[in-house]
Amino acid sequence: MSEMNHTAPAPQLKLISWNVERSSISRFKNQLTALRDRTPDIVALQEVGVKASRQPHQILRENGFKYTAHSHDFRFDEPGNSSGCVFASRWPFRVLPPETFEMPYKHQALSAEFFTPFGRIEGHTVHVLPGSQFGETKTEMFDAIYDQLAKENPPDYRFLCGDFNSPKEESGDGEVTVWGSDEDWISSERSVMVDLADYDLTDVYREVSGYGDDAYSWVAKNRGNEFPRRFDHVFASELLNAAEASYLHEYDNLSDHSPLEVVFTPKEGLHRDIEEIERSVYEPPVDENEDSPNPSPSHNGLSYEDDIRMVDPDANYRRGRFKVGWNKAVDGAEMQDNVLDQLTWENLGWRLGMIFGNTSDELKEELYEWCVEQQTD
Repeated sequence: MSEMNHTAPAPQLKLISWNVERSSISRFKNQLTALRDRTPDIVALQEVGVKASRQPHQILRENGFKYTAHSHDFRFDEPGNSSGCVFASRWPFRVLPPETFEMPYKHQALSAEFFTPFGRIEGHTVHVLPGSQFGETKTEMFDAIYDQLAKENPPDYRFLCGDFNSPKEESGDGEVTVWGSDEDWISSERSVMVDLADYDLTDVYREVSGYGDDAYSWVAKNRGNEFPRRFDHVFASELLNAAEASYLHEYDNLSDHSPLEVVFTPKEGLHRDIEEIERSVYEPPVDENEDSPNPSPSHNGLSYEDDIRMVDPDANYRRGRFKVGWNKAVDGAEMQDNVLDQLTWENLGWRLGMIFGNTSDELKEELYEWCVEQQTD
């Protein structure tokens, strides 16, 4: 009798994208509990409202998401009553500049580079505003997304996800009908919904499930009639290799949009040289106080109480302290929590060195220049 061949399952990466409908803090917590129970690796949220956005990092950490970023963190104007986008991850990441998409309402997008055992993954999450209220703005947002992502030599691993308020309908043979009554509007909307497939960003749900089903993620209601729409999407590169994609309607009571869950099994598998990058576990920090009125800021998991870096110190000194800190991290030096409560150029280099390790001088210089730009802008 021949032995059974037990093949180990392929390593997976789970992404969930969800428009959380400007939730109250209590409902936001319930949404995150639902997400935590599905153990995603990366979560992309849209329409995180002002009430929840005042303390998203604290709430996310309480639900086991160690690395977090909110688009409002990187705004230099008053957000008013607007919502924003969030990334939460079990792996470290760095946020890309808000100018990644040159579009109106930049806080309706968030871009980041994730550092995973599969390699670097470029991710973008967006909330394209509805054309019924923001007609011209909607087309400008689509144009900006396409202009940035329609690259001839894109990264091997990247994804674009969120609420696109499109398409209008899809036929069983794959024909996509968008909104808009003029050629420019139609062209702008199709550039993302259809044409980005030419640049290795395909509609993951349709790639996995094909056309012809009645999938939806939001329902328009008018005079007692209901019109299901599939407005929430994940577009991803071929090498990320989407294996599963589904809309989670069991959570429809928590938002007017359904979460979209995608499981990837990247074709190149784990990278042996960075296998030490492990998923963080879903355990809330023991010292977090739910009632704390002033949660410490956190950018990509780099928490601190006060930023005491001089805005314009001598450039060579600043660069030198940054690299000293990075080298200390590579050499295994530890820093005490009371030291890390204040952000300096040296411990900023140490924090990034702990994430990236012994890497090229070019990457160190790139990250240093990016940090300078973020501080002075």
